[in-house]
Amino acid sequence: MKKTLKIIASACLLWTLLTSAAAHELPSNRATLVLRDEQHLALSFFVDYTGVLHQVLAPQQSLEAFVLLYSAMKPQAFQTQLLNAQRKLQASTVVLFQGGKAANVTHWAWPDAATVQQLLQQRAMQAVIAPSDHSHVAQTEIRAETRADNPGDLRAITLQLPAEFQDVLVVSYQPKQVWASPGKGPSTIAF
Repeated sequence: MKKTLKIIASACLLWTLLTSAAAHELPSNRATLVLRDEQHLALSFFVDYTGVLHQVLAPQQSLEAFVLLYSAMKPQAFQTQLLNAQRKLQASTVVLFQGGKAANVTHWAWPDAATVQQLLQQRAMQAVIAPSDHSHVAQTEIRAETRADNPGDLRAITLQLPAEFQDVLVVSYQPKQVWASPGKGPSTIAF
């Protein structure tokens, strides 16, 4: 009897550990900065765009109220609001070169208004159908880039992100490239 109880208790403990480990992994907002050719910096942001837009456009409302209101807007009105939010986020994203000079962050690539409104509509449906479910929040990618006139200006930068992005895990690197050619043997890659 004691042996059976121990087996059952061990099985329950193992099941609890396995299910809680696979439970809700909180997605975090991330930024990836890639320095190419010493003068070109590519920025990629992966954020909970619904949450970011909520903070930019209607922070005084609950998230649910925001999602319901903005998901039901007429497409032209929604696009106007979205463009205003994007302008604010772009203005709040600051890259300073090593000497303190502000970089010109350009070539912003945002998801289109129809895609964003569909994202809000999905979130609204979830809020109505299963409000207590904590589903996985899809991260939205936003891209931009900057260039430096002088090599070395981007060796060390200061990055200021919009407060609406909340906490952001920033990963930065400069890729190394090597050609792998047939007949030359294996290439050694150093990390």
